[in-house]
Amino acid sequence: MKYLVTGGAGFIGSNIVRELVKRGDYVRVLDNMAAGKEENLAPFADKIDLQKGDIRNVEDVKKAVEGIDHVLHHAASGMSLKVSRIPSLQVK
Repeated sequence: MKYLVTGGAGFIGSNIVRELVKRGDYVRVLDNMAAGKEENLAPFADKIDLQKGDIRNVEDVKKAVEGIDHVLHHAASGMSLKVSRIPSLQVK
């Protein structure tokens, strides 16, 4: 299977990526690296497709989902504010 893991460079996302890689699945990661760290992906960096981008950017998402069977969404802003009131958190 082909998976896209959003937020895949974060703590939870990178653990999911590791397990998918162990299973032999194709894994693409979409992460803006605001909270995620490339070092979380270092042990299997040669086995994944890392795309630096933002889930709020439609073009980044369109590119990331191309050819993907399943999306595992683990990207987050880390804030507990009302998203509808924060223009920068709106999809562009």
